Amino acid sequence: MFFALLSFGASEVSTSPNQENQSRAQSQSLPNERIVYAKNATPDEILEKPIYVGQTIPITYSALLMNNAILQQSLFTEKLSSDKLTLKTPNAQWKGAEDNSVQITYYFKIKSPNAMIPEFEVIAKSKDNSYTDSSIVPSIHLNVIDLYQNKKYVGVVADSLKVGIYKAKNYDADYNLLAFELIATNANLEDFKIPDFQKQGIERSNFSAQESSGIFYCVVPRNIQNISFEYFSLPNNRFETIQIPVIPAADIVSTQESLKPKNTYLLYYSLFIGAIIVTLLILSFFFKKIRKILWILSFGVFVYLLFYLFYTKSGTLESGKHIWVLPTHNSTILETTKTSMKVKVIGEHDKYYKIITPDDKVGWIRKEDAE
Repeated sequence: MFFALLSFGASEVSTSPNQENQSRAQSQSLPNERIVYAKNATPDEILEKPIYVGQTIPITYSALLMNNAILQQSLFTEKLSSDKLTLKTPNAQWKGAEDNSVQITYYFKIKSPNAMIPEFEVIAKSKDNSYTDSSIVPSIHLNVIDLYQNKKYVGVVADSLKVGIYKAKNYDADYNLLAFELIATNANLEDFKIPDFQKQGIERSNFSAQESSGIFYCVVPRNIQNISFEYFSLPNNRFETIQIPVIPAADIVSTQESLKPKNTYLLYYSLFIGAIIVTLLILSFFFKKIRKILWILSFGVFVYLLFYLFYTKSGTLESGKHIWVLPTHNSTILETTKTSMKVKVIGEHDKYYKIITPDDKVGWIRKEDAE
């Protein structure tokens, strides 16, 4: 990887021992020579095309090491402005190139129209460690375009973006809850946000450089039957529209494991308990010796069924507490209580209670938040 730019063979230049020693002495007395040359090696098609806020671009640097010099260090001379760009590959490594130089490629996420790649310095030391040399690549100015003037733009630039599965459920008298899957390539899917919807978020996600996916939620007014938004297609160099129906279906299993407290599980379980009671009563007519025992068992099961159907645990949820879509630590917040309220507990999972609020909203709260 490290090499001499130019060398001469003994057959081309003939010298006597005295001349050779004299030449070596003169070489040692010469001023320090340049041993590293660095440049911006990013392809023109990347820098000459428009770059969009949210897009990730590669920036490549090349270094030429002379006289067997050793690459010592490389760095950006100014601190990167985190509100303008993000360095996604801080641990990138130098690699040998076909032209006998070494190259390194950094990936930057552009976050502002004013983003600029700062100066880049490459430092090398001579083979005998007698001195160091450096080469600076000037800052790189970018042609960045902000796409947020489009009021339907969700903040995503991508090679492709498509909708996977989606489901809608009644949330309350005024709103529906929509859950949908997005699958993207070469995209900033983590920036996805639908304009004009206050309650929305990411439930599960898998973001990577090439393939990204996520489950998104939003609370939609019931008078809206479909949502429409736009992302920017890099291959087509234009906005593309995506539409998702928002039509609740009672027979679809919700991602909330049922948004209503009276679910099919409760119905089937009640029927099962009722069947046990009927079976015990029928058996009591055939087995007179244990009839009283069977009657007592039937009565006990009947009391249990009544308790199961009509007993509900309640609690008080203080102001400032969150109600979540799902019982997970990174779930979407559906509501933050403004005042204390009485809630009914209709289920539980791990560290969470499933509750119903006085206005019939259903969600999950942390157990320690209920009093």
